[in-house]
Amino acid sequence: MKRVLAITLLGFLVACSGGGEKPSGWEGEWTATWETDPASFEGIEGISDYTMPGMVIFGPEMVNIKAYGFEGCVFSKDTLDHSLRWRVSNDSLILINDEDTPGMVYQIKEKTTDLIRLQLMEDIFLTLEK
Repeated sequence: MKRVLAITLLGFLVACSGGGEKPSGWEGEWTATWETDPASFEGIEGISDYTMPGMVIFGPEMVNIKAYGFEGCVFSKDTLDHSLRWRVSNDSLILINDEDTPGMVYQIKEKTTDLIRLQLMEDIFLTLEK
């Protein structure tokens, strides 16, 4: 009886974990656009644009993110270039810089072969297009 319970528990944990996946169709180069709602930044001077273009390149283990900030951009006025580890777990894309700290978690809102729509927190959206 204990053996059946242990096997059942192990099966349940494996089924629920959904960890560390690298689903097919993600690898390669994607054109990226970050967007946010202007209402979230009402009254803040110097912000004139609520989108930021970039590139996201998924490799087998790492993802390279290039974001092209500019003067007046709500996200950054500089170009950003980061390489992070990545995985998909359930409905989330998880980007990990350091195993000892929590990563950024984007909720996957939509996924087709040529389009991925992601959401970070409540008001930041990332659209990836092949």
